[in-house]
Amino acid sequence: MTDQKRKLIGIGGLASGTVALAIGITVAHFTNLPTEDALGDEILPSIPRGWQLYTLGQLLAVAGSQLIVMAAFFGWLWEKPLTWVRASVGAFLAWFELVLFFGIIPSEMLNLAQGPLAWTSRTAFTIPSWLVLNNDVSVSWFTIKDAVVAGYYTNAFIVLIVGIYLAQEWIKNRADAAPVIEISTWGRPMRKGNV
Repeated sequence: MTDQKRKLIGIGGLASGTVALAIGITVAHFTNLPTEDALGDEILPSIPRGWQLYTLGQLLAVAGSQLIVMAAFFGWLWEKPLTWVRASVGAFLAWFELVLFFGIIPSEMLNLAQGPLAWTSRTAFTIPSWLVLNNDVSVSWFTIKDAVVAGYYTNAFIVLIVGIYLAQEWIKNRADAAPVIEISTWGRPMRKGNV
């Protein structure tokens, strides 16, 4: 694939990711507005509300952000010689991914559970008393919310570690398969023939 075609694919991915991100943020914002203001007047009655549309908008925004990251990586970093600028851009993309997956997504999961879903004080289920020595034991949605977020953190961390390991193995295998180029005493590649 030519460098020009790779850049065009990268620009197309950046543009479509930006559009998806903007639409997702707009949907998430407007579908999470209250239905009435402080005076009791209706706020934008034509806009549908609900946690389903709010979550759909957030998922669309995350998908758009991932499309932007993949397009930037593919268009300007993939299979290119490493320079300080490319290393800085790669480090910024990695930082953005870590902030998104370990900061923003769990925070929004908690906001959704505590806000529209109201998982703060309701009981989710009660364990049958014959299983717990005739005691009353119930599990609240608050506990389930925390368990879901803790499970998300654990699995995301495992995926991060395994992904880093697989990327290192892939890079090492590619380096082993690359042809060996002899370097002269002055640090330049050796050439055969009359030069």
